This record gives sequence, structure tokens and C-alpha cells, in this order.
Amino acid sequence: MEVQIISRKQIKPSVKTPPHLQNLKISFFDQLAPSEHFPIIFYYPNHHHEITKTIDQLEKSLSETLTLFYPLAGRYIKDNLSVDCKDEGVDFLEAKVDGVDLTQILQQEPNSNLELLAHFVPYVTESDTSPLLAIQINEFKCGGLAIGLFNSHRIFDGPTVSTFINAWATTFREGGISDRVPRPSFDLPFLFPQRDLCLKLPPPPKVQLKIVTKVFVFNKEAINKLKSKISGGANSGVKYHPSRLEVVTTILWKALIGAVKAQNGHLRASSLRQIMTLRAKVSMPLPEEACGNMYMPFMSRFNANDGSNKLELSDIASLLRDAKRKAISDCKNAVSSNEVFLMVTNSHRELCEELNKGEVDTYKFTSWCRMGLDEANFGWGKPAWVSSVHSTTEIISTLKENKSGDGIEAWMNLTEIDMHHFQQDPDILALTSSHD
Repeated sequence: MEVQIISRKQIKPSVKTPPHLQNLKISFFDQLAPSEHFPIIFYYPNHHHEITKTIDQLEKSLSETLTLFYPLAGRYIKDNLSVDCKDEGVDFLEAKVDGVDLTQILQQEPNSNLELLAHFVPYVTESDTSPLLAIQINEFKCGGLAIGLFNSHRIFDGPTVSTFINAWATTFREGGISDRVPRPSFDLPFLFPQRDLCLKLPPPPKVQLKIVTKVFVFNKEAINKLKSKISGGANSGVKYHPSRLEVVTTILWKALIGAVKAQNGHLRASSLRQIMTLRAKVSMPLPEEACGNMYMPFMSRFNANDGSNKLELSDIASLLRDAKRKAISDCKNAVSSNEVFLMVTNSHRELCEELNKGEVDTYKFTSWCRMGLDEANFGWGKPAWVSSVHSTTEIISTLKENKSGDGIEAWMNLTEIDMHHFQQDPDILALTSSHD
């Protein structure tokens, strides 16, 4: 497969950003966000229009959408903890794909093409002059398109990406800004102003281990079987019916704990960090379509018993459920900006302390489920697939809807040895063999 970049330009807002909006201070949520970009790709096999006209319309509608999402066309100023919103623009690349059809990519198992997917995203280097958003339109000979976004986490989180891509898609479909286009709010820095933060992050590892990415697909049938396994038994100890996301998270964490046991000969303490958006969770009023980072990590902890070999799915499920309930309860009790700040920084502090404990294995999960990413319809139908790409750095796992929408894909990023043992878990083995 060959991906050839045939054009590169900067797309700026169609209307100049007013002077009083040209300096946007970031919120304390943004201060806590990672200083990196993250990729998302949207696949549209049903695009069968003249490509030159489509590219022109994509550029025009993007320019119009950026008048609403003006910070995305700005530049992050690290020294001032602010975004300079003077309409420098977002990167917009047009690329042609040869050697593979989009239908081939969509019909094959995700692991068949992981190395290829990274070519559909326009990577940029993190700096004060780099764009906060870069977009690559990938054109296939079959007529299909793949739209790759490379988003800065400085002012983006998952719901913000979803709001933006759906606003852009609606603007394209409607032929301009209409009442159906969501109006974003960038008031979070005023509601949650930046603070002095004292969080001790662990030093980066001196030796970067090779990271292996594999996708494990849990379809509806597999999830129902696993759900029965977790909550169906009389002695299960689980008195609720877990959601599909809780089922998959339970299976994955159990397999990760088991992988460490296989390498060490005994169980070790383990913690799992998940992400919770605070939109519609905290009790204080917030503007609709609030854009920016607004999430909180929460931890589930597995305490290994001395010499015990016990590792039950129902126990893992209960740990996850209890941690989630506590996080939801904490959010409901947060009725002011200061209470939200204390709650969020305490959660981050707990995470930092956990990461600094060498005797605790810590894993990071994030979920794109029910975020609306798969609703982005430019007029060619909803995307047939929304994907991430192969990761080479941070060990973080992403859970998202599968292609059919009734199951979950788990994008697992692990070291080679951890991945080897992870795949030996009976439930993971059963899942893998069902795809052979």
C-alpha cells in the first residue's frame, strides 16, 4: 500500500476571530491533560462523488465550522498557559491511497491492517508552533474516503472531538452553518480557572520497551456469554447486570492480572485507571456543548492475597463497579468549581501515587463508547468504522464500539512479553479462536 500526499494547506476560519476572543486561557482540566496529540480515523466506503468537488466542499465547510471552534485554529502558548486564537489555521492534507481498497480494510480483521492505518493520519510534532488539529483526507480508487484527525489533547477531549466532527459533518451536509450545527462553548476556563498544581509524576522509563498493539473484538454474542459468566452463577457474588463496557473491562483486567502472575509465579497488586467525563455528572450547572478537557480519572484496585491463587471474574467486576459508583457519587456532591477542582486533583494525585509505587501494576483504560463519534454523517452515511492506530509509546488501552455497533473493540497496547501472556487467558483464547 502507498499513501501519497498530493496537497497540504492551512484552513482558517471563514470569519476572523474578534480581538476579545483571541487570547483564551486554559482551564485547570487542560493543565492536567497530556501534552500530546491523539489520532482518530473515520471510514466512509459509500462516498461515490467527484473527489475534486468533495475536497472543495470539505475545505469550505471546515473553514465555516472553525468560526465556531475558533481555538482549534489557534496555537498553544506554553509559557502563558493559553491558546493564541489568531486564526493561524489547521493543517489540511489530501492523500491518494494505492494498493488497497477501503472495502478490503473494512472487511478484514482489524489486526490485518494495523501497521497501515497510521498512514491515514497527519502526524505533527508537539511544539508551540504546531497546529492543534491536523486533518488528512485519504482517497481510495474505489471512491471511498478515510478522514484522519490528529487532535491536540491540550484543549481536546473525546466529547470535544465528537462535537467538532459532527458539527463539521452537519455543516458540509447542510451546505453551511444551520440551526442543526451544535454551538460549542469555550467557557470552561472561566468556570474552572487554572491553578497551581503540585503533582509528582513518575520519571519516564530509561529504556523504552517495544509496544505491541492488538485489537480484540467482543461481539454481542461473546459479551452475552461473558456477562452470564460474571453474573449468572448462584455463587457469583454479583447482584447486578453489568453493562457491555463493564463486562469487557472485567475480562481484560483479569487477563492482565493473570499475565503478571504467569511471569512472576504469584499474584501482584494491580490498579486500573479509567476516565469519566464530568459532563452531566457534576451537580453545578454547565453550558451545553462545553468544549475542552473535562474528565476525571478514577481507580479500581486489586489487592493480591498472600500466596492466594484466587482470581474470580465476579470479584474483579465488583471492584470495578464499586469504584465507578464512588466516582459518580463524588461527582454528584461537587456543586461548585472549587469542589470539582479538589475532587479532580485528588483523583490525579491518587493516580500519581499509584504510578510511583513500583510494587503495583497500573493500567490505563479509556473509552470512546457512546461518545457519538460514529454519528458523523457528511451525507455519505455514518462511518462504517472509527479507529485508532498502532501505538508505539504509552501503554494505554482504548475501548470503542465495533464495526457493527453491537459490541466492543479493545485496542490493547502492551509490551511483547505482557501481550504473549495476556493472550493465554482462557477467555481471551476463546475470543481469539472464534475469529480464526
